[in-house]
Amino acid sequence: MRIAIDARFANLKVGIGRVAYSLTKELLLIDDENQYIVLLGKDDPFEDINKKNVKKIRNAFSTKKKLTWQFIYLPYILKKEKVDIFLSTENFIIPPFFKGKTILTIHDLIPIVFKEYLQNKISPYKFKVFMSKIFPPEKIMTVSKFSKDEIKRILQIPDNKIFIIKEALDKRLKDISNDNEIIKNFDIEKPYILGIGGMELRKNNKTLISAFIDMIEENSELKHNLVIIGKLYSKKIPMDERKVPEHLKERIRFLGEVSDKELSVLYKNADMFVYPSIYEGFGLPPLEAFRHKIPVITSEITSIPEATKDGAILINPYEKDEIKDAMIKVIRNENLRKELIKKGTKVLKDFDWNKSAQKLLKEIKKIHGEKR
Repeated sequence: MRIAIDARFANLKVGIGRVAYSLTKELLLIDDENQYIVLLGKDDPFEDINKKNVKKIRNAFSTKKKLTWQFIYLPYILKKEKVDIFLSTENFIIPPFFKGKTILTIHDLIPIVFKEYLQNKISPYKFKVFMSKIFPPEKIMTVSKFSKDEIKRILQIPDNKIFIIKEALDKRLKDISNDNEIIKNFDIEKPYILGIGGMELRKNNKTLISAFIDMIEENSELKHNLVIIGKLYSKKIPMDERKVPEHLKERIRFLGEVSDKELSVLYKNADMFVYPSIYEGFGLPPLEAFRHKIPVITSEITSIPEATKDGAILINPYEKDEIKDAMIKVIRNENLRKELIKKGTKVLKDFDWNKSAQKLLKEIKKIHGEKR
């Protein structure tokens, strides 16, 4: 069997990129029987894999020319390489007129469900959905029961057409706790509360900031700072509903994008991780925080309870007082902190890329053997 994997985004250090890297790599490592054609971007994140059954193809087109890639280059490569199964790790990539079988990946339906999110991308997204109707895939792979239910409800896809492959931790994100130089370079004072996702609307860090301000204003003895990682869309503190008190402006820090090493150190040295996201297809950051043994406060909605189980304090992300009260509990209750860290570490055992790749390989073999 000849299997092509679209892994062009495996170098990205965000959710889809981490899944593309980890799932592809594990699949290549466990399978010596089938032939793999791995489609890459400019760089090769799988340099350490050199197997006779693995062929890597660097992308001749910029990933920005998505329609050219999808409609011309991709079908050409699949035909040339005599591919039986095509798997894309990106959302909604369908190769038109492909004679083999396609496993379509849908991580989430954010641009459709969360309408305030990236409105300029809704039309391209809907076009991708349209394409999946014109050239229906053999099966759909998604990352959580929540996403599966959303796909069934919104896209009217039968249950037996969808299978779940759980996400796990990116092995590139190592536990580096002793590099104090990174904390020093960022000019961060401990103790600090960590948030992630920058000011992306659905990550809801505006509510976290507001909860943090209330917590400090009501408990002046607390010395905590707030550190938020991720893309920034403004150099100013993005609070349009209330002003940040002058004496707290230096205690709220935006670091922008960071490297894996920096991210690991920032997790490990945080007092806690707070993730009040409004919508997730899976939600890897809480698992990353579990890995670094810090308490987690996160949302009780969408897919997040599936990922965190009983390892985190779950809050209503729309209620800043719930976030504030949960942070105070974690700060003041050492036994609670220890319990959360213990439970979080235990939860991680349920998420393993080797198990996920083994399950995916079984699905691929089953799909290959099924008659159309």
